[in-house]
Amino acid sequence: MIKKKERHMITVSIVTATYNRGHFLPLLYDSIRNQDIITAFEWLIIDDGSTDDTLSVVEKIKKQNNGLFPIRYYHKSNGGKHTAINLGIKEALGELFFIVDSDDILTANAIETILNDWERVRNKGLCGIGYLRGYSEEDIIGASYSKDGFIGNFIDERFNKDISGDKAEVWVTQYLREYGGFPVFDGERFISESVLWIKISRSHDMLFRNKIIYITEYLEGGLSQVGRTLRFKCPQGMAYGSLETMSKEFSLKIRIKEALLYIVYSKFGGIGLKNILKCPYPLLVLFVYLPGLLLFHYWKRKYKM
Repeated sequence: MIKKKERHMITVSIVTATYNRGHFLPLLYDSIRNQDIITAFEWLIIDDGSTDDTLSVVEKIKKQNNGLFPIRYYHKSNGGKHTAINLGIKEALGELFFIVDSDDILTANAIETILNDWERVRNKGLCGIGYLRGYSEEDIIGASYSKDGFIGNFIDERFNKDISGDKAEVWVTQYLREYGGFPVFDGERFISESVLWIKISRSHDMLFRNKIIYITEYLEGGLSQVGRTLRFKCPQGMAYGSLETMSKEFSLKIRIKEALLYIVYSKFGGIGLKNILKCPYPLLVLFVYLPGLLLFHYWKRKYKM
């Protein structure tokens, strides 16, 4: 077991992208301050163009923290969570990168758990560790991983085995940088985080733990609540994500589903058939083009896009 006195370097960068959620930050801060291990991590707060009192809230938190652990605040123009995370990837000092949303909290042993698990697998070339999220410390969001404490592949475990629900993933910062962070498309403020996780996981496995270290409450107006309409308004990024999920690593069922979605998002982006077929999987896309077109028109009417 890793003891407090043995930890001096920053191993984990906790990264919080926030937009007009300043009033939630003190609760998250309390959960970080109350960690069983209070060294070896930093907290990066990336303000994605907030117009509320986020800055003054952070200043109060830093004063209260009094140097207990490093807190760094960055403000940028509004571009969506993925652009804020990209800035965090650039600035993080930790070996590991842990995205924690502003309206969520950590369990008291979250950092200790990460440090101890990482100590065991640090030299195995893994891209990170997957943990569970919960509505509480006992109530899991979605499904548990297929086993506890095994090394496997993110694509196979989360997609092909259909392990549902948001999870708490800790990634190796170096790989996030090597793969260039999240792609950014002009005028679009959302892209699925899985696009980057998929790219990394094609070359690296990760450790999976059936342990809740992250507590989530889904709030009205949050990204998880906005749903399908937001995706239709960001067709380039969503089509890009569907293409990433149509590769040979995924099951045929998933590839067909994503081909349908690729057509839908492309149509919302005003792309014609000729250009839709200019992709790595033209035969698959052509095979499902008609049902994809029908789905596009159905959702366009339903959501009044």
